[in-house]
Amino acid sequence: MFDVLEARMNCTAHRKLANATATINGRQVPIIFDAEYSAATVGPARVGAAVPQMQIMNADVPADFEGSTIQIVIGAAGQPVSWRVSERQPDGEVPTGITLVLLERP
Repeated sequence: MFDVLEARMNCTAHRKLANATATINGRQVPIIFDAEYSAATVGPARVGAAVPQMQIMNADVPADFEGSTIQIVIGAAGQPVSWRVSERQPDGEVPTGITLVLLERP
């Protein structure tokens, strides 16, 4: 019974917090997109980089997801941008968990 409530809560919260839509295998799914900033030092220079990532429900992750190219639209009026799935890190059991996906430009 708890797992059913957990799944319902995770799906509802994810839909409410979603700030973007990803098109995966022709299907649009709500995602939480974030281009987190990462700072580092290389020799005497300080450099920064974005580590684009998204969170997606495990049930929306296809088996051949890693290495695939997806389209992401941020907000209602955004334009589609292509991203390549470089890594996925599932958290929890299918389908109630959420997967963190690291992205890079194709």
